[in-house]
Amino acid sequence: MGIVRFFKKMLLYWKVGMTRMTPIKAYQMLRYFLLTSILKKEIPWVLEFSVTYACQCKCVHCSVSKYAVEANMLTNEEIKRTLDQATEIGIPKVDFFGGEPLMRKGIVELIEHASKRGLYVSVTTNGWMLTKDMVRDMKRAGINCVNVSIDSEDEAKHDELRGLKGVFKRAVEGIRFCHEEGIPCIVSTYVTRERIENFAKPNDDSQITRILKLAKEMKATGVRILFPIISGSWEEKAEQEFTEQEKRLVIENIDPSFAFIEGAYSVIKGKKVCQSLNGKMFNISPQGDLQICVAFPDIFANVRDMHLRDALHSMWNHPTYLRNKGGNCCSTRGLVREGETQKAYQIRGC
Repeated sequence: MGIVRFFKKMLLYWKVGMTRMTPIKAYQMLRYFLLTSILKKEIPWVLEFSVTYACQCKCVHCSVSKYAVEANMLTNEEIKRTLDQATEIGIPKVDFFGGEPLMRKGIVELIEHASKRGLYVSVTTNGWMLTKDMVRDMKRAGINCVNVSIDSEDEAKHDELRGLKGVFKRAVEGIRFCHEEGIPCIVSTYVTRERIENFAKPNDDSQITRILKLAKEMKATGVRILFPIISGSWEEKAEQEFTEQEKRLVIENIDPSFAFIEGAYSVIKGKKVCQSLNGKMFNISPQGDLQICVAFPDIFANVRDMHLRDALHSMWNHPTYLRNKGGNCCSTRGLVREGETQKAYQIRGC
């Protein structure tokens, strides 16, 4: 059974990763695996670049709702320089994040620059600006994958959760445009206890199953499932955090040929782990601040002040990171900060 699930997972990775692969991106991917697998270098798999925190939506679960929106932001030239440094290090992938990244002026130019440097490029969007013209522009720029957020299969409920009427229709249209243009498109959603009620049971009518069904009907390439992150708008909702048993229920019962948990390095030996605390992912804010992840507000360096390689080493050698390295938490409540005790901040999974 394990072998079957492995090959199903590889099938999904192939559809998402190879559909729009180019020689320079294939080289960067191969280089990454040689550097990390053979030479045992510690190199992140993905740079999550939050290019803006501005957004049309007011999501009830937003993890960046308390961040400054537009203040001292990196210029596009500074972002390009950082992307160049990422390729020098050997990082193979960048995800333009937010906020709503399509609101960033010059986002297509940034996609094109990253693509030409050999980075696998994805964008995570609410779909509001995912018009036919935008999809075609991103395709010409070299986009590899588009992640579109769908919170509910019910149009009215989705719009309510996003705080923006009409966003469901635009997201669905955007997914269709991506399919028509041959761009892999991933539906990005999240689970809560209410959403997994009856999941994997004979009478499965759970919300997550309904979203999976909708994604197939829309001809999405797959579905990315996020576990609750106790941060931002959910900072005072620790009860939403999943137990290990609840996480295992989802991990073991999704179809790996169509659905996956968060990212390529989020599940190891059947258990959810934190990509960021395992050195596979990090976030850069619109102001250039280096963070463990977008949900954890502490700042460890700034790419304006030093080369990205040095900024990463500064974070990885910080007491907060070292105390939590290898853990499975991405909750703002779950990390042990410098000067605090393990008892005060118990590491809890998400």
